[in-house]
Amino acid sequence: MLRGIKQRMVGSYLIIIIMTVFVLETFLILSIKRRYYKNMENVVENQIRVSVDFYNSYLASSSLEKNIQDNADIFWKNTSAEVQIIDNSHKMLMDSIGNYIPGKISGDDIDMALKGETASYIEVDKKTGEKLLCVSSPLASSGNIEGVIRFVTSLSGVDSIIKKIAIMLIFIGLIVILIAGLISIGISNTITRPIREVTDMAKKMAKGRFNERVKKQRDDEIGHLLDALNFMADEIIKNEKLKNEFIASISHELRTPLTSIKGWATTMRTGSLDDKQEIMDGLEIIEKESDRLTKMVEELLDFSKFISGKITLKRDYIHVKNTIGYIQKQMSFRASRNKLNFEVDVVDDIPIILMDEDRIKQLLTNLLDNAFKFTKEGGHVKLKVWSENEELIIIVKDDGIGIPKDELPRVTEKFFKGKSDKSSNGIGLSICKEIVEMHNGKLVINSEVGNGTEVKVSIPFENE
Repeated sequence: MLRGIKQRMVGSYLIIIIMTVFVLETFLILSIKRRYYKNMENVVENQIRVSVDFYNSYLASSSLEKNIQDNADIFWKNTSAEVQIIDNSHKMLMDSIGNYIPGKISGDDIDMALKGETASYIEVDKKTGEKLLCVSSPLASSGNIEGVIRFVTSLSGVDSIIKKIAIMLIFIGLIVILIAGLISIGISNTITRPIREVTDMAKKMAKGRFNERVKKQRDDEIGHLLDALNFMADEIIKNEKLKNEFIASISHELRTPLTSIKGWATTMRTGSLDDKQEIMDGLEIIEKESDRLTKMVEELLDFSKFISGKITLKRDYIHVKNTIGYIQKQMSFRASRNKLNFEVDVVDDIPIILMDEDRIKQLLTNLLDNAFKFTKEGGHVKLKVWSENEELIIIVKDDGIGIPKDELPRVTEKFFKGKSDKSSNGIGLSICKEIVEMHNGKLVINSEVGNGTEVKVSIPFENE
């Protein structure tokens, strides 16, 4: 694939370069050819003008035929070109090299000269195939045009020079294409090499080698891609570490109630307990530890469903005040057992809201559970609920131990478990965040070590 990209890049560069060189060289060769032809034309025109001026000054008093007979050499004295004299009827009267052409002589330059203008014309000799430059100018006597003087010169020498220049330009163009090709290969390597490194890195990561890193060479799009890939590897390692810690934590938390259940079950099976009260205490412990296990399993199942995206909200119009009343009754007993001051403040004018009541109960239970867990005996936990700007606002505030500053941004991350010995499996707040976001709301946590924690949830009203 990378080889294909490199070939396409080099091929594209070469096509552009070849087309550019071709256009430029074609333009240069045509310009040089035009320039040389024009210079040749100017030279011949200057020569023919000298002959015409001499004729008009000194020979115009005699007829054209007489001047040809008496002063023929005057016409080709100042030029090396073939000189032709043509009368008004297009008949050739004289040719300096004896190349007389019978009949009428045709040519655009002759026609223009008979109209009183000096004109040039390029034609190809039918016998030799060489290009000929023909320049014609009128010969006048007493204001009347008597004929045309025509200089004919070969362009073979000029064409030979132009050919040499063209070959030199083509050779230079080939060198330019070769150098540009080598440069394009180098440029393509600077692009494909990092891509190859990224590909190799991705393959290594696919095999689980997340400690591999690619060194960033340039601060461009590929450099940003390398940064993203390295960042992804760091995140995978971090999440892998969190996952391992989470598994260890869950294993520990599962082992503790299981140990208690097994211990009491073994004790009761062996008949070591004679006192009925001890048996009842053992059964109570087994029941509580079983409830604890059930809660952890339910949290894990919920967490798995949230992660896989299988959770769907069952929305219905609910009275928020009734929902809060249910939570108050449910959590007041625990607050009393933990010797906490639990206060609930709900305004009366909250409208009926469309939401999943069971998930909202789960959200409030988790938030209050955390508040109770991290607040010491005699502390305060407050649940406040009201509506504002088409949003339901829920605040859970406590004066507990608070959350360290370095842990605060991560407490809602999956698998994250704080350093406190009271921290559990690290999925409660992540589930809360998922519930709030599924309701298109926001969850914000503010905390300070020693001064408690405040969790603010805002959920927009939604109508079907």
